[in-house]
Amino acid sequence: MRAFHSLLILLFFSVPALAQQALADSVSKILQQKEIHDTVKAYNLVMLAMYTEPLDINKAHTLYKEAVDFSLSRKLDYYAGMALYYQATPYHITGQREKQFSNLQRAIALLENLDSYKAKNELAGVYSSLSNYYRSAEKFDSAISASLRSIKIQEDIKSYRRIVSSCLNLAMIYQQLKMPEKQKEYTEKGLTCAKQSGKNDALMLAYLQMASYYIELKDYSLAKNYADSATPYFDESYDFSRIQNFYLLKAGTFQNVKIYDSAVLYFKKCYENASASNSRWNMTEPLMQIGYIYLQQKDYINAEKNLKLGLEIAETDSIRFFMKEGYGTLSDVYAATGRYKEAFELLKKYNDIKDTLLNEDRKKFALELEKKYETQKKDDLLKNQQSEIAQRKRLNYALAGGAAVLVLTILLLFRNYKQKQRLQQQRIIELETKEKLAATEAVLKGEEKERTRLAKDLHDGLGGMLSGIKYSFQTMKGNLIMTPENQQAFERSMDMLDSSIKEMRRVSHNLMPEVLVRYGLDAALKDYTTEVNKSGIIKVVYQSMGMEQKMIEQSSALGLYRIVQELLNNVIKHAAATEVLVQVFSEKDKLVVNVEDNGKGIDPAIMEKAEGMGWKNIRSRVDLLNGKIDIQSAASKGTAVNLEFIKI
Repeated sequence: MRAFHSLLILLFFSVPALAQQALADSVSKILQQKEIHDTVKAYNLVMLAMYTEPLDINKAHTLYKEAVDFSLSRKLDYYAGMALYYQATPYHITGQREKQFSNLQRAIALLENLDSYKAKNELAGVYSSLSNYYRSAEKFDSAISASLRSIKIQEDIKSYRRIVSSCLNLAMIYQQLKMPEKQKEYTEKGLTCAKQSGKNDALMLAYLQMASYYIELKDYSLAKNYADSATPYFDESYDFSRIQNFYLLKAGTFQNVKIYDSAVLYFKKCYENASASNSRWNMTEPLMQIGYIYLQQKDYINAEKNLKLGLEIAETDSIRFFMKEGYGTLSDVYAATGRYKEAFELLKKYNDIKDTLLNEDRKKFALELEKKYETQKKDDLLKNQQSEIAQRKRLNYALAGGAAVLVLTILLLFRNYKQKQRLQQQRIIELETKEKLAATEAVLKGEEKERTRLAKDLHDGLGGMLSGIKYSFQTMKGNLIMTPENQQAFERSMDMLDSSIKEMRRVSHNLMPEVLVRYGLDAALKDYTTEVNKSGIIKVVYQSMGMEQKMIEQSSALGLYRIVQELLNNVIKHAAATEVLVQVFSEKDKLVVNVEDNGKGIDPAIMEKAEGMGWKNIRSRVDLLNGKIDIQSAASKGTAVNLEFIKI
């Protein structure tokens, strides 16, 4: 059998961040909101489908279709392509190869024409998955072409993390083609790219991939050394797939060097990790491997127990790849214990599934060849007909050609003249815009510099003086004998002094929030909204996603903080609202900010043309951060302001 064979497939087909029920519930709450921006809804539909995969695969396919249909209806090709790409993985795992291939082709068609970094990054992943699809069907020319395309895209956008897996996929293709020099070249290139990225998770994955490479070469001792090299970079806080891959590779290397106790330990950790996330197909692999280890140790009772548990999941979820592996190993167990009839029946099931999976791929490729052959015949016939027609028309074309060339020359000269005019005008507009942005930036920087100076003067100067006065009064109090009336007046004065110190600190904090400088944007916004809630003026609900690890340059973070601060001030002053929702989402190179209230609403066109300093400052800061504003409002239905910032 088959020890550690399917694990390599899991390593390169895992969907990132397979989540628990809590994540699915959290995304569902976002989608249930009345007013939600199209891009936010499309993204969260994809996330909900992905988080639902390990919980209910059929429901996940329904959600993926909903995400694709909604995104296409709103012309959001990026999210439609993402949904199709992510859905291809469960199709692969469950053996639905035609649907997997169709999804990948559709995803390429949607993402190929997009120029953004995130679209190119997803497109590279699609080509990598397409390469794996071709490799599993032994169409190595197509697999190599897809892998090289993936690597080229990743090198262009310097996505070193993703190059790691693409390089190893290509190395495995060369291994199957018996080209060890090319295999080693791309395996080592993957490790080099991981070191260039400087990320612990990328380094861990690269060393694990090196271990996989040497497992393929059956150099199990060196494979274990590389798996051990990955261990210092492992962190329990990594997402599900990275933790799963680490446990699988560690277990596999121990298994191959026959350190079975450690192998079983890591396979059990792998099973527990998958079980905690309710990822059923990831629960089957460790159970199958544990059963195989017990078979090698002739512990047939535990071997049968674990294999049956894995088969129960595989049969329930129709995971045919693991059904095949389970039937084959359990057949060996029954044969070893003298249950030959049961062993023979399971061996038949093993061969039936094996033949089915193989025939599906062969049938598809046979149909493709037939289709290409028929297309070629039609093309040849059409070319002959076109050749005869071309001879008759050639003379007419020659006569008309001279006139056409003259007309075309005139048109090109005129077009060139107009193009130069447009370029010159565009250049003038760009220079004017740059000058305006530079002036605005200078004003805003000067304003923030003055705020910082005032905040420091208030805190260090006036704050120190007030605190000194309070200390002096407290000292005097112990040395004076006062009448009850004077005592009461003294206490009132002390209370007023305390209030003055608190007010001074509040003003200083508003001028330059210390939390922002020390702990970042997410903590500062939480602190600010909490203070607004404490004031009792309005109820503020703050939500954030993906902000914990988001690194934002301080001047940009301060600009975002001021934007949210000004939007909340506008709600408090003008919206007559009782509640406002503030959401901040980080998605790769994009940041989305939503501020939504339940107030009286206003015409968005009026807001866009507003001449107040508040809206002027908001628009200026958004322009400086290369952001976009979308306002949705209606009478008595509140106002929603959506902001999007790219590469912030």
